[in-house]
Amino acid sequence: MSDRDYGTGSGPTGILDLPMQLSDKRKIMKKPVALLSLFFTLLPALVWSSPPVPYSGKVAINGVNFHGQAKFAFAIRKGGSWLWKNGVNWNDTINVNVANGRYVVQLGGQGMTPLPASLFANHDELYLRVRFDAGDGKGLVYIARDQRITAVPYAKVAEMVKPGAITTAQLNEQILKYLKPEITLAPQAPGLIFGGQTITLNSRAEGKFLTYQWLRNGQPIAGATQDRYVIQSVNASQHEGNYSLVVTNDFGSVTTQATSLVVDGTPTSHTVVSIGMEMIFCPPGTFMMGSPASESDREMDETQHQVTLTNGFYLGKYEVTQAQYQTVMNGNAEGLNADPSQFKGSNRPVEKVSWDDVQIFLTRLNSIEQSAGRLPNGWKYVLPTEAEWEYACRAGTTTAYSWGNDIN
Repeated sequence: MSDRDYGTGSGPTGILDLPMQLSDKRKIMKKPVALLSLFFTLLPALVWSSPPVPYSGKVAINGVNFHGQAKFAFAIRKGGSWLWKNGVNWNDTINVNVANGRYVVQLGGQGMTPLPASLFANHDELYLRVRFDAGDGKGLVYIARDQRITAVPYAKVAEMVKPGAITTAQLNEQILKYLKPEITLAPQAPGLIFGGQTITLNSRAEGKFLTYQWLRNGQPIAGATQDRYVIQSVNASQHEGNYSLVVTNDFGSVTTQATSLVVDGTPTSHTVVSIGMEMIFCPPGTFMMGSPASESDREMDETQHQVTLTNGFYLGKYEVTQAQYQTVMNGNAEGLNADPSQFKGSNRPVEKVSWDDVQIFLTRLNSIEQSAGRLPNGWKYVLPTEAEWEYACRAGTTTAYSWGNDIN
């Protein structure tokens, strides 16, 4: 039998050939829920005057951090009485820049109504209400129930620090978590690394006045003090190991989870990051392709012959799902339907696709992974050949099925 590309029958529709082959992780698409979330804290304030009070908050829509400019309205109450609002009218707003869900304002400043001088001195139980307008036509909406404000009298700390100074020891953990760095992208080493390649480890963090230090196997790397680390002409003896990044500012430090860099290694599994496909490594080997003449239900084109696969390859652990196919094919220039399947279900295998359709899918997937720097030169995602498919399905066995000669 010829080693032709396997079509769209019953089996994985993609592989990563060393030919590498596509795996298809079953990715469950969750239905978005309309939900706004808010986290905030107030910094200590003076009790005998009315300076603006620093206020930091965080806002997300459907679990995604909001980014951009939005309108906010703030008000402070005690019981059912409103003691302060940011404007003259209840719906007066101020414009606030929000970066990755975080924002900082000065209550009583930035053009707001000044805070009453005796507000915190005369009231020990106050509540803050925050309303938010994302510019989606819904107007101001409540993003959390009213939160109690706890004021820290300045006189209690006057002997510990000079006027106007605040130390990290005076800030509780709820406040510090908004001031310490926050990792928004952890570094991830490519799954396949060959000697001589240039490797870039990327990371991102949110926060003010950040410093960076890359570690290899827990030890600082000299000169590696940026948010990304570039390794020129990688080799195993100098560069293999576990890499992490420490991000620090005056309020604390955070360390990313370590990522393992293996040069010229052959991992037993591989993930196509852009669509979450899992793949399993099939090592090189020799096997008898086809079936003996005595085998029941044997076809005429199954003459047995020895086949040697000189290169290993990664084969999809599951069939390509409809969700994975749509992720790649949405917006394709050829006008192909990104959701062609008859039996709908994001986690079900994609069907109703031709061999030509799959070639476009593979071209787009290879472009995505190459642009992201996750696909080494000379590697690509392709359909398995018939020999590779049968070699993987037999799994080292010689019976009609990998579990025996009886389908039952």
